[in-house]
Amino acid sequence: MVLDTEGSTAELIETGTHGSRLYVVRNEALERMLFDRNLIGAGFRRACLASSRHFAGHLADEYDPARTAELVILSKGLVYQLGDAVLRQSGHNLPLNLVATSRVAVSGASAHVEVPYAQIEAPADTLLIADTVASGATVIAAVGRYLETHALKRLYVLSYAGALRGAWRIAAYCAARGVRPTFLFGLAAFGLGLNGFDLSFLHPETVTRRAYVERAARQFSGKAVSAVGWDFGSQVTAPGKYRRLCWLEAEVWGLHGSDCLAVAERPESWSGLVHERAAYAAALGPGWKRVIDTRES
Repeated sequence: MVLDTEGSTAELIETGTHGSRLYVVRNEALERMLFDRNLIGAGFRRACLASSRHFAGHLADEYDPARTAELVILSKGLVYQLGDAVLRQSGHNLPLNLVATSRVAVSGASAHVEVPYAQIEAPADTLLIADTVASGATVIAAVGRYLETHALKRLYVLSYAGALRGAWRIAAYCAARGVRPTFLFGLAAFGLGLNGFDLSFLHPETVTRRAYVERAARQFSGKAVSAVGWDFGSQVTAPGKYRRLCWLEAEVWGLHGSDCLAVAERPESWSGLVHERAAYAAALGPGWKRVIDTRES
């Protein structure tokens, strides 16, 4: 692992008994992304590519390009632009495999994920997966589908925002199957909120620099708001949905009118937000279905 590259640092914070490693990566691009919840569209896309280029730089001496491929988890894995980042950073082509996953149920402790589609045409014994890690269930489901037909020796999980609990779960899954995992997480190894969605610098289990905790406390008025929201990647793929989810976050945390969620837009209905129901229903209480209709605009 290249610990120090131009403008970026990777710090090893945990090693597992079966060879797993977890690094926290720090750079300006990740700070821009994780400390600006109003960053959407082209600006967010550029920050993602810059962050992925830093990830690729840290991995420069870790794998053999001839034996390595990407496993993209659709659709949010595309936001990482990892193939482009590797090409720009090292000049290597990263062969591509695809899986589509679907969350069936989510809680703070776990999530149930199904894999309705897979296209694996570039098998390799080393895989790179770029995805936000919460419970770890999505990555496990994707890797499990890959292992149904192909052998795997090494797995690299690159996450702009990743939960420590999710990394442990993935590491245990890999260890039982003879796969050595390495994790690169942006700025922190986050604690996971009770709703199974929130990845906050203010969570008591988050491992990060004190300066980041203090910055987040100022930004969110001491509230444990997720650094990436409830549907990472929608900042690019569905900005309207992202704005409406921000409004619900502001409703949950009492932050309407706050600069930290300035892009929030009041939803007209619950249509399109059902996949994130576990993130807000309990917090809004039994009358959550009436919140949009009764809340003053």
